[in-house]
Amino acid sequence: MTREPMIDHGQTLTGPAGKVIGFLDGKEKFESFADTLLATGYPETSVTLLYGEDGIHILERMQEHRFFFSDSEDSIIQTGIRELKLGHCAVSVEVADRQHAVDIAKLAKPHGGHGFIYFGTWVNERIPT
Repeated sequence: MTREPMIDHGQTLTGPAGKVIGFLDGKEKFESFADTLLATGYPETSVTLLYGEDGIHILERMQEHRFFFSDSEDSIIQTGIRELKLGHCAVSVEVADRQHAVDIAKLAKPHGGHGFIYFGTWVNERIPT
């Protein structure tokens, strides 16, 4: 997994289906979470990190070019922008199903993970942490 946040080159992100998205309170918290993911066997390519001004610009662009189908997707973008402005990290992890998303949220909790939402093909759900 890349430990570097995405750099804004004008790109757009793919849709959230098949992912769990949440937040960590800074890069150090993300690093410890990333260590846990690696130790438990999650592939490097399954994680996307947004941080700082580049992350904010990427999320703002997503507001302009929506591909979502419900209000909760819009709210995760707004929450993401607020979290990034606070110096926090937004993390997206590809998951196979809801249980996998719950497992990710549980792994993130000891590292300050919060606000995780699972996006299935036709459903989304806030994962309690």
